[in-house]
Amino acid sequence: YLASKLWLGEQFYVQIDAHMWARDAWDDELRSEMLATPSYPRSVMSAYPPGPSNGWQSMAPSGKLCSGTFSTSPVEAHIFRLGGGGGGRNIAAPAPEPPRSIFVGAGFFTAHSSFLQVAPFDPFLPFVFMGEEIMLTTRFYTNGFDVYSPRVNFFAHQYRPGRLGLPKFWESQDRAFGSGGSNTRFMLMIVDRVKHMVGYESPVKNPDVLKHVSDHDGPNYGLGSHRTLTEFLRFAGLDMVAMTARSPSWCARNDYPPN
Repeated sequence: YLASKLWLGEQFYVQIDAHMWARDAWDDELRSEMLATPSYPRSVMSAYPPGPSNGWQSMAPSGKLCSGTFSTSPVEAHIFRLGGGGGGRNIAAPAPEPPRSIFVGAGFFTAHSSFLQVAPFDPFLPFVFMGEEIMLTTRFYTNGFDVYSPRVNFFAHQYRPGRLGLPKFWESQDRAFGSGGSNTRFMLMIVDRVKHMVGYESPVKNPDVLKHVSDHDGPNYGLGSHRTLTEFLRFAGLDMVAMTARSPSWCARNDYPPN
C-alpha cells in the first residue's frame, strides 16, 4: 500500500520482492511483453523468478503459477499458498504471445497502472504475508484482468536471505513491539479479512477487520464486479470449503483457458 503511493502517473506498475537481480534492459522488454498480451490493458504478468544462479537470464522460465496448496499449519491460518521456490510450470517453447496463467505472485507482477484506480492496495492489511497472493489474484480476476506468464526471466530472486544474514520483515515487527511472535498474533487476526474475501467459511475472530472493505464513499478494497468469486474459484480449481486445489490442465499445457 505505501509503495503504491509513490506512483506518479507512470503507464505500468511493477512490484518486486527484495533481494532481486534484474535482466539487462528489463524495462523495455517487459513493456513489450505486456503489450503483446491479448487482453492489454486488462492484463497482469507474474511468475516466481528463478534463483540467482549463473546464466539465469538465458534459462527457460520455470515459475508459471498454475496451482498451489492449502497450508495445514494453524500458524499460517490454513491459507492457500502458491507453489514456492520458483518451481512453477516450465514454458517448454516460445509461444506466439505470452501464455495465460492463473495466479499472481507478490514477488513479481506488473500491470497497467489503471488497476490502482479499480483495485487499489488495501491499507487495512498490515502484517499479512501469507494470503497476499490469493487476495491479489482474486481481486485482479474479478476486476476483469487476465494473468499471463513471461516468456523470459526478467528477474532473479534470493529465496533464502536468512542464510546471508539479511532480516525478515516479521523480525522488525517483533523488535517494534518488544516481544517475540508479535507478527504471528497480529497476522492471525487480520488474515481473516483476506479469508472472508476469497470465500473461506471459517468464522471471523474479530468482526472489526471486515470494516471499510467497500464503503459507498471510499475506495473498493474488495472484489470487482466484472467476474464473480464463484467463477474465479471454478477457473482456478479451488474449493474453499473442502480446502482442496487442483491444477487446471490447460495452464500446464500453455493452452488457453476454456471459455
